[in-house]
Amino acid sequence: MQSLLLLLAPALFAASIYMVLGRIILLTDGEKFSLIRRTWLTKIFVGGDVLSFLLQSTGGALLSTADDKPDNLKLGENVIMGGLFAQIVFFGFFVVVAIIFQTRGRAHLETLEVPWYKHLVVLYVTSTLILIRSIFRVVEYIQGNDGYLMRMEVFLYVFDALLMFKVMLAMNVIHPGDIAPMLKQKEANSKGQAVEMDRQSPV
Repeated sequence: MQSLLLLLAPALFAASIYMVLGRIILLTDGEKFSLIRRTWLTKIFVGGDVLSFLLQSTGGALLSTADDKPDNLKLGENVIMGGLFAQIVFFGFFVVVAIIFQTRGRAHLETLEVPWYKHLVVLYVTSTLILIRSIFRVVEYIQGNDGYLMRMEVFLYVFDALLMFKVMLAMNVIHPGDIAPMLKQKEANSKGQAVEMDRQSPV
């Protein structure tokens, strides 16, 4: 249970991080600068995250039965590695999409007063930390139960626990939930402008 919970936790962080970019794009009216349409952005990456989560949880379940079925040990490790590789691929592509969005829309974004930049920075930082952690876990499982990384507990603290603590800390200092009120305010302003235009339009 301990191994499984440690293994799966970053996938839940990932789902939140994926949604942040979609909200930033909506807040800044920057969909035209995105490599992927905003409506598909969250679906694609959260879908990849769910795939990674399911593979890792299935692999963890197989490992838990390894005492009774020794063949499940190697199979479970391979399934977990598949889930971790999926997480790395989707996260890597996600970071590329975020960088392209910022690069293409730089001129537009710099004219805005909404605090989009700090949320994008947190997105980059947390994504990088989770990528490093996932790469560490892949190497750990490639080495196997008798590998150096698996036998030395300190690596688990440095390259997993500490990195995930930093992710949690960053997302609490600059909370992704702060974007929601700004989106509501933007929507209210848009409705107000629409009503004002209707009042001013000739009958």
